Amino acid sequence: AGSAACPRPRPMRSPVAKAKFGTRQCFVSPPSLITSPSEVLAPHVDLWRSVPPSVLAHALSGALGALAAEAAVFPVDTVKLITQTAPSAEAKGFFATFADVLRERGVAGLYKGLLSALLTEGIHSFNYWAWHGFLFRRLTRWNDTTRTPPAMRLLLNMLAKQLNWVCTVPFEVVSTMNQVLPNSPGFIATAAMLYREGGVARFYRGLFVSMALAINPAVMHTLITGLLGAAARLRTQFFGEDHTSARAHPPALIGAITAASKIVSTLLTYPLIRAKVLQQTRKGYSTQSPFVILREILSSEGAPGLYRGLLALSYKAVLWNAFMMMVKSSLGPKRPTSPPQTPQAWARNVPAFPLMGRDAFNDEASAKRLEEILAHLRRGRRGQLDERIAGLEERLAVLRDDLHEVRN
Repeated sequence: AGSAACPRPRPMRSPVAKAKFGTRQCFVSPPSLITSPSEVLAPHVDLWRSVPPSVLAHALSGALGALAAEAAVFPVDTVKLITQTAPSAEAKGFFATFADVLRERGVAGLYKGLLSALLTEGIHSFNYWAWHGFLFRRLTRWNDTTRTPPAMRLLLNMLAKQLNWVCTVPFEVVSTMNQVLPNSPGFIATAAMLYREGGVARFYRGLFVSMALAINPAVMHTLITGLLGAAARLRTQFFGEDHTSARAHPPALIGAITAASKIVSTLLTYPLIRAKVLQQTRKGYSTQSPFVILREILSSEGAPGLYRGLLALSYKAVLWNAFMMMVKSSLGPKRPTSPPQTPQAWARNVPAFPLMGRDAFNDEASAKRLEEILAHLRRGRRGQLDERIAGLEERLAVLRDDLHEVRN
């Protein structure tokens, strides 16, 4: 059945013209009778339009990718949090902190709090991709593709992350605190302890900083779409790939571009990230604004203190996001692709279309197709003429018989 995304085709007069429909794409295969100039001049190009997959499919694949990434890089995340929240007098580098954790807690200590982190990340990622798909589906024409202006993509990515934080920041607060505590008492026990300390407001500590930090994933996802579009254009121009195959990005390419985008967004926002972590985990900072925390860091640790823990966070954030996007692209629906503005084969092989009305050009493919059209039309007219001639001959025979009877 036809739908708004994949409309029912109009009846085609040619007996060999046909339309094929699938659950994900609509194809109009090149028939022997071509009905549009682009099909005449590009007979081997399929005209298609993808039906966008459901928001639920994107949300589920994003959650599965997040769970796989969280399990893979959780030890790095544990070391990162300890490095970020250690007092300035006890501050150590990433590898020194990693060695201390192994010596004091053993290998199992690197995985304490994993279950609560998986629960939090599953809910968090599912919620984010649901908002992301909903906003881009409702507020843009071309979804999250390069046809949507970068400023619009940045705004919608940021709005999706902010709505995500409003829904899930209590889970993140509990998970972070459970991971920092030496004994990691568990998600429910940590939530009960935080409630006794400050009530419901304790679960929303750091919300405003998180809302501001929504610019971090917004920049990352905006860069991902732009860089993937640039990669597709390079494959089209320099390797001769068509529009569809150039945008069938392998998971490895998506992971590499995600890593590069995350590095850029993290460098821009890391001081606020550290202020948020301190606000959520240090009792002395819980009532202070992020700017006060940043001033205290500058006065006690200097400018390098703003970026303490950056190496650990970069390991975690870059690896986590790259792995998550690779898994999501492998398990879930493909990323939306922008439709081609001009049939590429036509543009490469044939002169500009207005020249057809003025100048002759030698194009064997066009001549062959036009001959097929004329032959089909001639066959149709010959059939009609044959029927009319047969009718006339029959009437002439009757008239001849009548004249013969009259003469006799």
